[in-house]
Amino acid sequence: MRGIEVFDVGKWRFREDLKIPEPQEGQARIKVLAAGICGTDIHITHGDPSLTKLLRIPFVLGHEFCGFVDRLGPNTSGPEKGTYVSAEMHEWCGKCPACLSGSYHACQNTKIHGLNLDGCFAEYLVIPVRNLVVLPEDLPKKGAAILDPLGNAVHTALKVPPKGKNVAVIGYGPIGAMSVEVLLFEGAKNIWITDVNPKALDRARAWVKEKDCENKIHVLSTSGDSREKAIQTILTESGGGVDVVLEISGHPNGINDGLRIVRPAGDYVQLGLPSSDVTIHDFGPNVVFKGITMHAIIGREVFATWKKMLELHQRGFDIAGMVTGEYPIEEFETALTRFTEGDEQKVVLWMNEDHS
Repeated sequence: MRGIEVFDVGKWRFREDLKIPEPQEGQARIKVLAAGICGTDIHITHGDPSLTKLLRIPFVLGHEFCGFVDRLGPNTSGPEKGTYVSAEMHEWCGKCPACLSGSYHACQNTKIHGLNLDGCFAEYLVIPVRNLVVLPEDLPKKGAAILDPLGNAVHTALKVPPKGKNVAVIGYGPIGAMSVEVLLFEGAKNIWITDVNPKALDRARAWVKEKDCENKIHVLSTSGDSREKAIQTILTESGGGVDVVLEISGHPNGINDGLRIVRPAGDYVQLGLPSSDVTIHDFGPNVVFKGITMHAIIGREVFATWKKMLELHQRGFDIAGMVTGEYPIEEFETALTRFTEGDEQKVVLWMNEDHS
């Protein structure tokens, strides 16, 4: 089969001779239709040292997808052949304290497809049946292919119910953009978006104009000298601080900015993963004395977040509209480059010609 294989740290290749995997007991083989490129895929293909210890080389890249059930393993019951599915790509152990409490997303022994198990940038994928999520037939395929990252955004944006609240989103990459979409759909009162990347800021401003919501969504640069001005603007316009901060950049400046702009007794939600140690400035006044609540987000709650995503779709939330680029698997390098350079908000790879 065709697919993208990582064969060394920071090295990948397109292959047409990968062995088609056979499902074992408890597993299903999925014929992959479409798959999304993630920021994690960028880090893997660029040899990011923070991920090296997690990798099991060689492996098939990718962890966002949709497809159809092709075959079940022996002595295995599950969705019939042809069922339209996606899947939770984190495999949990079921035995650690987190799992025993039902928090499978925080499993301390998690294995992840596309890092230390074969992923979905190939024509076929094998996954435990328990991980499958059956999808509604009216969900567009390119939208279904990005449910995994959308789940991160939904988990983050809805950790604290946003309706009627002032919310700041720090970092307007793909997850930040999805989070803002969810916040707007769920009735946030005002939203402030901050970023340092000019392309991200331009995309955010264009999106705000398209949605005709300049009166409630405000886009601010925090690059260089603009950073302090942006913080003071948010503090002033929100009346002393926002109700909720969603920190998605993972940058030390973004983390500290978020702690400054959250109001007393407000909520601070951290999804962004720092690449190095972070020094928290003014910890007493910005955290303790304000009595804020801090939430750490990892992945998607199994399977509560998936249910929320499908409910959003049923209520009219446009998932597919967040995809800006579509490429055949053979053009992975072009797709990866455009996504890496910020020329695409979200990219989907097609494993065959069926783009319906």
